[in-house]
Amino acid sequence: MFRKRQAIPAVLLATAVLAASACGTADGNTPTTLVLGHAWSATDANAVAVQDFADEIAEASDGSLRVEVYPSGQLGDDAEALEGLGLGTVDMWVGGSGVYSQMTPVGQFLVLPYLFDDIDEAMDVYTGDLGERVADRITADTGTRVVSWWPRGARHLTLNERATTPADIAGLRIRVPENPMILRTWAELGASPTPMAFGDVLTALEQGALEGQENPLTTIDSAGLSVAQSTLILTGHVIEPTAVSIGDDAWDRLTGEQRDILTTAASGAVRTGLLDYVRSQEKLLVDKLAEDGMTVVEPDRQAFRERTASLAAEAGPVVEDLYRRVVSR
Repeated sequence: MFRKRQAIPAVLLATAVLAASACGTADGNTPTTLVLGHAWSATDANAVAVQDFADEIAEASDGSLRVEVYPSGQLGDDAEALEGLGLGTVDMWVGGSGVYSQMTPVGQFLVLPYLFDDIDEAMDVYTGDLGERVADRITADTGTRVVSWWPRGARHLTLNERATTPADIAGLRIRVPENPMILRTWAELGASPTPMAFGDVLTALEQGALEGQENPLTTIDSAGLSVAQSTLILTGHVIEPTAVSIGDDAWDRLTGEQRDILTTAASGAVRTGLLDYVRSQEKLLVDKLAEDGMTVVEPDRQAFRERTASLAAEAGPVVEDLYRRVVSR
């Protein structure tokens, strides 16, 4: 089920173990420590939310449950960290849920283009029955479980030229995550989608190996992509939830009380605060990126939507069933 990848660096895992053993609870007992990896830079809003989540768990458990956070891909990129959950080398991972495409068909559903009009519609779906259905399928297919869906802003395109229709991006090399649905989306739009680890994107853009990339505004801003890209095109093509995930081995180590603490923290104030932040920042970040020198373009979204309308049906029965459940609400 899991593709073999480079092992997580032993020194990082050893550091986590030593950190855990050096700490104790108020009653002198050694706490349970979960090692969590993610790919965001420490200044990204998502990274801040992850640290707040870890802090809330420590406080709610009186130190009996701790989450050691390793940002910036220290435990591997998203795909490697997620694989680590199944292998037991990483306990938790938080990241763009489309990475699950390497393990289960529902990973493609999570990044269907133009499925939602805005973040509130998306979160209504993912915090309801359909979100539970998707999470249950992930548990059955992967040996990991999604304990919460977190909000993430819509993905937008950046280039060094103006583009308002699919015809304008024909043949352009655009960095995308390694997800079959995202690859098909950009191929259908006429571009040349190029999978690449996010940590390599800025250098590739600066060196001309890529013409563009696509990400939420928070990532475009926190990664400093405006230094290499002159134009922000507000395609809003995907609203992909963030998955807060734990491996089955790690889950089985937790007591019932610890599981309750973890799931409550994952779906409580941190998620609500992040949703408020995403809502408030969408317009502010567009203005900030414009101030940083980017030209902001409003494209013909309907043209993009029409070019990708057949992708759900082409992705197979699992994706098409979930798609029909969303559009028939």
